[in-house]
Amino acid sequence: MKQVLVSKTGGPEVLEIVSVDSPLLKHGEVLVDVEAAGVNYVDVYQRNGAVDYQSGPFVPGFEGVGTIRKRGVGAQSLEIGTRVAWINAPGSYAEQIALPAEQAIVIPKSFSIDEAMLFQGVTAQYLLAEYRDIKPGDVVLVHAAAGGVGQFLIQWLKRLGAVLIGTASTEEKLQTIRALGADHAVNYGDGHFLEAVLEITKGRGVDVAFDAVGATTFASTVKALAPRGIAVAYGQASGVAPDVQIYPLILKGARVAGASIFTYIEDPAEMQRRAAELICGIEEGWLSALTTKHFPLHEAAAAHRAIESRGTQGKLSLIP
Repeated sequence: MKQVLVSKTGGPEVLEIVSVDSPLLKHGEVLVDVEAAGVNYVDVYQRNGAVDYQSGPFVPGFEGVGTIRKRGVGAQSLEIGTRVAWINAPGSYAEQIALPAEQAIVIPKSFSIDEAMLFQGVTAQYLLAEYRDIKPGDVVLVHAAAGGVGQFLIQWLKRLGAVLIGTASTEEKLQTIRALGADHAVNYGDGHFLEAVLEITKGRGVDVAFDAVGATTFASTVKALAPRGIAVAYGQASGVAPDVQIYPLILKGARVAGASIFTYIEDPAEMQRRAAELICGIEEGWLSALTTKHFPLHEAAAAHRAIESRGTQGKLSLIP
């Protein structure tokens, strides 16, 4: 089979396609033929060494969808031929993956590849469930709202009755978030989104802010908080966010939180519960899956350049 290998961390050029034997199954694993592997920003951090997930050569990717070809000892609960997704299993950039059975999320047979890509949707689920009980009328700021997580956040927040301020960097992306239901769409490309947010909220600020951009936005995101508001940092697409000054937070009783999906899906049972809530929303029709742009597996470097350009919308995937 073919897989993408990183022998040393660096730019997209280090993503190398190689041929290897099919993986051998350990106890409790299933062999899955990969239908599509999700491309996420965490893969970029993995590839460039920004976060040290492993030592030595590795196959990138944590997310995918495929069909079970073979079961190992201890994995009898899953039938051969079952279509499954996963969001926390390293080594997804490959034609086949040895997947721990507890990480396999059984998905409806009717789901398209787009619907079966669960990483962004589960990210939105935990962000909304863990940091504030969102009530109707709460004002929420979502940065990079045309991105994968942002699109799910908009849909979920509107169902919860929030007033949604979404930011994006181009007019095309602003049109996307308006179409999804954002009450206000702000271009943050000029660095002046704070003024726009304060104008929209008549100086009060926002109750919740979700920021995956980092360096270029987070200082102003914190300033945009209303009294008792919370800013949740869950990514660093533009670089590491600056240190936060505590005294202004004290004056407003505001909070700052860091967030990582892997903290909230480490327990497989918790991961399954969160994924089930997402799948239910898609099946009921109030959540729409992301539009996915597909790249052949051997064009993994092009997919990484695309996601790092921050010019994409929705989802990216690799097709073996």
